[in-house]
Amino acid sequence: MNCEKCNQHPATTHIKRMAGGMVEEFHLCAACAKASGLLPGSSGGFNLADLFGGLLGNSVSQQPAAVQSPRCGACGLSLQEIAQSGRMGCAACYDTFAVQIAPTLQRVHSSVQHTGKTPEDGNPALRERRERESTLTQLREQIAQAVQEENYEQAAALRDEIRALEQGGNDDA
Repeated sequence: MNCEKCNQHPATTHIKRMAGGMVEEFHLCAACAKASGLLPGSSGGFNLADLFGGLLGNSVSQQPAAVQSPRCGACGLSLQEIAQSGRMGCAACYDTFAVQIAPTLQRVHSSVQHTGKTPEDGNPALRERRERESTLTQLREQIAQAVQEENYEQAAALRDEIRALEQGGNDDA
């Protein structure tokens, strides 16, 4: 597919933009995209800070000033500063501002839990151990819920399942 603007070079930049309820698509070569200001670093372009700040900006600007003042206990950044820079200051920011950033993360990533690649993905034994630990965590949450609901038969069955998984894990290690 050639560039829609110059029709000379292959289109390497593909942009979808929502405007007035209509979706616009652009297919441009790098030179035309840069000249149009659509590439990061070009005049009038966008960057990650603009994107993240824009997504958070609505929720930040709609909050009263008193709500905007909390700061991360570890790095000292406020939600307003995170929205302006487009970057979290540290890992603790995710916990500190979880309520405010969860809707944005859900919109951008379709999830608030990391599901990407990890170093263990290439090693089946490590992947199995991670999956077993995840299953054990879920079972422990279920057993706590069963005990809270006084469903002791289910809790006993879950306990037995946890023991079997833990013993199976000890045999592998």
